[in-house]
Amino acid sequence: MRFSEHFGITRTQDDDWFDPHLTIDTALFVDPLLVLEGGHEWAAGHEELLQHFEECYRLIARSTSSTSLQSAAARRLLTFPEPAEFGLGYTASSTSGSGSNSAVANTLADGIAIAIAAGLTSPEHIEEVGIFVERIGADRISDAVCNVLKCRFVKYTQDVCRRHEIDMGKHRLRNARVSLEQARWITEEVELPTNPITGRPIILVPDRLLNPLPILNAGDWFDSDLNSDLRLQLNLAVGKRAAKADIVRFAREHPERVREWVRGQADRSDLTGYDFSSDPLGVITWDREPVEFAADHPIEGVSPPTSQEELIGLISTVIDRFGHFIEEQRGWSLLWKENDKEKREEAAQLLFLGMAQSYLRLFDVELDREVELGRGPVDFKISSGSKFRMLIEVKKVHNGKFWNGVKDQLPSYLVSDDCIAGWYLAIQYRTSKSGDERIAELPRIAREVANSSGKQIRYSIIDARPKISASNINGEEVSSMDDETTLEDEEEFED
Repeated sequence: MRFSEHFGITRTQDDDWFDPHLTIDTALFVDPLLVLEGGHEWAAGHEELLQHFEECYRLIARSTSSTSLQSAAARRLLTFPEPAEFGLGYTASSTSGSGSNSAVANTLADGIAIAIAAGLTSPEHIEEVGIFVERIGADRISDAVCNVLKCRFVKYTQDVCRRHEIDMGKHRLRNARVSLEQARWITEEVELPTNPITGRPIILVPDRLLNPLPILNAGDWFDSDLNSDLRLQLNLAVGKRAAKADIVRFAREHPERVREWVRGQADRSDLTGYDFSSDPLGVITWDREPVEFAADHPIEGVSPPTSQEELIGLISTVIDRFGHFIEEQRGWSLLWKENDKEKREEAAQLLFLGMAQSYLRLFDVELDREVELGRGPVDFKISSGSKFRMLIEVKKVHNGKFWNGVKDQLPSYLVSDDCIAGWYLAIQYRTSKSGDERIAELPRIAREVANSSGKQIRYSIIDARPKISASNINGEEVSSMDDETTLEDEEEFED
């Protein structure tokens, strides 16, 4: 359920806010450069953001050691807890390996020290720091923006609620504002709408400020025309992306190129945020069509499961419905971009989530996504009461880690969760020799994994290849995307 649904909001032309889902974080981030371009009020916020980092630069430049008072003050100001109130970013389990807030603050401080040593003695855009260190990505940059500008986003949310007469409750808000003079964050009680699922406050942001990656990011800097000589030095194979470590090394060697590129990007006249209409990542539309399909195709004659086998039977039915939706009801089109490029694996996971949640809640079965089980997050954990559980892992057939998913990931998750049953959901996006071989081998591999692990391993193969319209079929089997898997497809970098 989304914010607008729960509060019964009819949007008007004044409503430019992103409509967050109340149970699942959306993998979009607040882009600092879009804040700068977001109009007078938000441009002032960007100036506030720069002032915050200018103070951090000043403190670190004056610091004599990592234990000095200036260094400690800078690290306090660089501590940006994940702002769950926004409903953005990755789930907590998916970033568990990123380190604690203090570790991230230390990394940011190191990046600023490196920038200063390279001659960039003050920030022009805070994203530059992410080009000089490895472990600072879109989520950390967005966390910084949301924390520093939280009071502005709170006021924005309050204005929306007053316009639509939405009740607000009092919430104790961490990092509600910051005192640069005292180098500390201040917690305050503020009025905000309440998430009915979590009980936490909700903070809204204008959708025009959101992006999947900052416009100023390390990968685009390295791929720019400025760095053709650097790419030649790495002798990258076709389709191969440079490692972040290599990009960081070159950035430190050529800081003047970083600043030149950043200035050029900031002066562009075509800066835009995420394309919500086409939803190229599949992070917006996942809870619409599959939910409608589930409502129109109810599961009848089935009771809430009272045994492990009944739970498995229910999940089998849900997966069959999902396969029918993808293969026969044009659900596959939600997994492809308009340029005939497939969306990320997450798009398939979210479509399954939208449909499965709609079905399973009717049978008192819980479905949780990306649950941390000690050896990483499993895609889905399904629970019926405290006794009956099942894990589901989803992979594209041409994902370079396809076999690792069924041979290693799924059985290890089952052991960690002391669960006896797992399901491997393989999504086929194209026709290729390697893909056909994997599909043919999957039944045998699944049996072998089940025998060696002592677990129940089931699998399903869903055909997400684009289908030809029935009016264009000339007595032939529908085929699509007949091409061999490229290096980039094999490695499935984005997943």
